[in-house]
Amino acid sequence: MEIRVERLTVRTKRPFAIARGSSDAFERIVLTLEEGGVAGRGEAAPTSYYYRGDAAGMVDVLGCIKISDAWDIEGTLDENDFLPPAALAALDAAVHDLAAKRLGIPVYRLLGLSRPEPVSAFTLAIAELEETVAEAKKLQRFPILKMKVGSEEDLETVRAVSEISDAVVWVDANEAFSPKEAPEVARELKYIGAVRLIEQPVPSAAGPEALRGATEAARPLPVVADESAVNAWDVPRLQGCVSGVNVKLAKCGGIHRALRMIYTARAHGMLVMLGCMVETSLGIAAAAQLTGLVDFVDLDGAMLLADDPFQGIVYENGHIRLPSEPGLGVEPRG
Repeated sequence: MEIRVERLTVRTKRPFAIARGSSDAFERIVLTLEEGGVAGRGEAAPTSYYYRGDAAGMVDVLGCIKISDAWDIEGTLDENDFLPPAALAALDAAVHDLAAKRLGIPVYRLLGLSRPEPVSAFTLAIAELEETVAEAKKLQRFPILKMKVGSEEDLETVRAVSEISDAVVWVDANEAFSPKEAPEVARELKYIGAVRLIEQPVPSAAGPEALRGATEAARPLPVVADESAVNAWDVPRLQGCVSGVNVKLAKCGGIHRALRMIYTARAHGMLVMLGCMVETSLGIAAAAQLTGLVDFVDLDGAMLLADDPFQGIVYENGHIRLPSEPGLGVEPRG
């Protein structure tokens, strides 16, 4: 089997600012496994802030993978369990893509699922109120807007957008508020009619119990854990502290582990969001296979790009149209 690892940089259409910082350029790694003229691909979306890895390190570790039998997906993932989550997600996607292409079926069929027809949120990064409102006006046909916030001043921006848009609004704080501040923020958001979900209001380092106050204050709005819910092992301790968890392939380790996380959340009576990093359509395609299993879809990573290097998925006002081609259904642009 030929193994290739490619490092590339993608850029967003405008600076992408969240509570932790801002960037318009993101390094991504593409892993290709080719055998018998069939190529399977997967994407690693590393982040140095969380989830063990940067782009340079990801290239190095993916160059050390071992594949005894590519048909044995679970065995291959177990054999390479030393990989950081984003790298494991790339390997996971690549072996699923390769196997499904060999069988002539889409990955969702390989998983025993129906063809997904997801509608995703579209993210509005942190910006000045007037700039955000102007952007929201351009997105009138998007049914769900996800707004990043980093301070109490940003709540005014949420309120302003809700007044000019018919979209449902989800609010993502990316750990911006202290456990003491978060309940009052949650109460304010609860009374903004368009807001239907709050994500990770407090730092994960504060522990699961720190989320409980915001969850109780926000009720009946759901509060979803993201940074506090990295993998399936984190889910049980969050029961009762949040309404649900955000599953991302790049943080939990790919499709196989995402399924484990989804089923664990369901066993504990939790809602499930499926999220992403800023990723190409290759990374989004892997996550999108699972959208029929979740309550909330936040897979706009490729919609934010100015230069998506993969094609196959069609994005239309938040709707994600997956192709019916074998595998993940995406290929590099010519």
